[in-house]
Amino acid sequence: MTQPSNTQRHQIIIVGGGAAGISVAASLLRRDQSLDIGIIEPSDRHFYQAAFTLVGAGCYAAEATVREEVGLIPSGVNWIRAAATRFDPDGNIVELDSGLSVEYEYLVVCPGLALNWEGIEGLPETIGKNNVSSNYLLEYARYTRSSLESLEGGRLLFTQPPMPIKCAGAPQKIMYLAANELERNNKLGNFDIEFHTATPALFGVADFVPPLMKYIERYGVSLNLQSNLVAIDGNQI
Repeated sequence: MTQPSNTQRHQIIIVGGGAAGISVAASLLRRDQSLDIGIIEPSDRHFYQAAFTLVGAGCYAAEATVREEVGLIPSGVNWIRAAATRFDPDGNIVELDSGLSVEYEYLVVCPGLALNWEGIEGLPETIGKNNVSSNYLLEYARYTRSSLESLEGGRLLFTQPPMPIKCAGAPQKIMYLAANELERNNKLGNFDIEFHTATPALFGVADFVPPLMKYIERYGVSLNLQSNLVAIDGNQI
């Protein structure tokens, strides 16, 4: 039977062409080159988000985190450049914003998380200025870097919201990296550093907490558990 022109079919469909989706496709093909795989991904640029924290800390070049998506799709995989809008698990169908429907035998869903700046009152109005930043977006990771370079002293607040978030370790990583840089530049004593996390523990894996606490103590960080940022007024900073 001939398929409708607005329908494609692949043995395996992967929703999301980020590091996870591309890695899954490459891993499957290493095991079996005969697999028919399609990746649904609307963006023509691939961002290596794991390095955004390092960009904010001045340890990684911002331009090195961006590559053309087409050059990263594994050979033999069909790139379907569109966004998934609806799943029909009973019919084994993914509907796309292009009007296309894609049928599959197996589905892998790894589209990543959408950033909800509006979840914190006042954040959309002040992020990227007033020394308010986030490393979950490349342009703001750049701003993190410029802010840290310009500060000579004061109060540094690092916050971690409740799950789900893109990387549970990212808020702590930038804090430790920033504190280490301040220590090396003999500026650590000029700052009061606070870490506020919505979680009941410093880290979700208990074995990691003792070594992390050594750095909390080393850098004189004020640790605040179950403390969640809910609003910010950047004009009052």
